[in-house]
Amino acid sequence: MNATPAVDGRQLCQRFAVAGTREHTLAIDDVSLQVATGSLTALVGPDGAGKTTLLRMAAGLLVPDAGTLTVLGIDVARHPQAVQDRISYMPQRFGLYDDLSVQENLDLYADLHGVPADQRQARYAQLMAMTDLGRFKTRLAGQLSGGMKQKLGLACTLVRSPELLLLDEPTVGVDPLSRRELWEIVQALVSREQLTVIVSTAYLDEAERCSQVFLLRQGKMLAAGDPASL
Repeated sequence: MNATPAVDGRQLCQRFAVAGTREHTLAIDDVSLQVATGSLTALVGPDGAGKTTLLRMAAGLLVPDAGTLTVLGIDVARHPQAVQDRISYMPQRFGLYDDLSVQENLDLYADLHGVPADQRQARYAQLMAMTDLGRFKTRLAGQLSGGMKQKLGLACTLVRSPELLLLDEPTVGVDPLSRRELWEIVQALVSREQLTVIVSTAYLDEAERCSQVFLLRQGKMLAAGDPASL
């Protein structure tokens, strides 16, 4: 693995205004973390732990109120677009278009990410084989099962080849079989393509699949290490 961390956050803080009041809530409270390049890393905690906030920071969508954060060696607060050009981020509610087919959704995201036309067919074939969606290319996304929608969302996220993949609770609401298949896809991306992946989850059994785990609660870092040590 590369000695330089893919993500390096130091003493991060993030506050949000409480609606209807002059008060603020501390969503991220003095959190520091380093994510190794080429690793599969889990952010683990219940709702409100700060997982999504950390991922949005790493994606360049939120600027920390305090602390420093570099992603792929780039100061994300100063150069968010430079980070976004090199990563892919799949939020909990990924923007699939239900009235477009599987193939049309892939084409749309390829257009949005500027994937060259001469590279698309090879990438599509790889993604269809990985997700087993090849036989459903003409089916409308709105007619897919929950697990298949998540796999299509992942394929759209990977339509370009990122250096860092951020997944925000990708298995929520997914049946057990699809959940296992999604994890197999993610683990294959790490082992075969040396992709750095950060996954947020509330499930400890999912965290056991990762090489690195960060436990969060109410915006604070409770523990960090490999699953065996935690």
